[in-house]
Amino acid sequence: MNMEWNKDKEKKILLKYRFTLTVKVIRVIAAVLFLFWLYMLVISISYDALGLDKKHIFYSRVAMDWTQPNMQEEFGSIESAEITPLFTQKISYPVFKMVGKEPELVGTKQLAKRIIPMYSTNTMEFLKPKTESEYRFYLPEHPKTGNKLKADENPSVWTKLEKVHEGTVAELSFSTKEYMTPEEMLEFLKPYDLDVLWMPLYAGEMKEFEPGWGGSGNTLSVDSIGFTGGREAGDDYNSQSKLSLDKKFTEENKKLMLQQMKNLLEDESTSYRENFLGLSHLEERYNYLMKEGFQVYGAVVTGPVKELLKLKENEQIQGANLGDMTYWNWTKE
Repeated sequence: MNMEWNKDKEKKILLKYRFTLTVKVIRVIAAVLFLFWLYMLVISISYDALGLDKKHIFYSRVAMDWTQPNMQEEFGSIESAEITPLFTQKISYPVFKMVGKEPELVGTKQLAKRIIPMYSTNTMEFLKPKTESEYRFYLPEHPKTGNKLKADENPSVWTKLEKVHEGTVAELSFSTKEYMTPEEMLEFLKPYDLDVLWMPLYAGEMKEFEPGWGGSGNTLSVDSIGFTGGREAGDDYNSQSKLSLDKKFTEENKKLMLQQMKNLLEDESTSYRENFLGLSHLEERYNYLMKEGFQVYGAVVTGPVKELLKLKENEQIQGANLGDMTYWNWTKE
């Protein structure tokens, strides 16, 4: 029997074909989405179970302690961690600084740990612009010659402090004309009603290795690491703690700093230390500190402006820089 072909039949066949094709495409897409969801579920569950983010969070905080004065996380603040389909670990957490007795939010730490280490990133997104001179420290003598050095002075630092109301607290950094041990620096600052937050640490720069540096004439500022409260963590990095920069914890803080340096050198790659954490010349610095001990040449402090102004009269202090200021939030402990 012959079937007569016409436009209506052609249209029905095409519609049926399109419907069947559409259903197949939808099924394929649904299957792909389901497999992708299952894939991401397995990855996310495994990521959470292994706690891979905890190690990166811990060491990023250690590196921040050493390289970024008065930058710290607030215990109890919310951390965000996720893993992408291409196994990039994305981690973020808020960062604070101490101005007076209260933490002040300054930005967010953004970490991206990729499979290829050289493409991993570790950045800070600041809420307001930072200036390089806010934390600049000057060596008291040249490491190679032993000649005495000076610091660039900014008289407006003290002028600003003199003009603000005494019911204000502020952050100040300065260098000293002599090297001191951390204990000596804390004793040196004991007469002042201030909190000591961070100290630039001499670790063999320009003597054992060539760091980044700046200066002119008789001044010299090098890329340094700093001494502050030490950190420790359990084997799984779930349990983490930090000591304060206090004289009673000084020896423990030294031991913790050296231990974390040693752990990074023994357990992590050069790329992880340098490209991801931003810790250059760590081995040279570790060896120097082990051999020569800890010497500092300045500090970052915070407290009432009337106490900060007293530092102006101390002949040992040079190269002061003023950080943030805020309303009174100070009480003696």
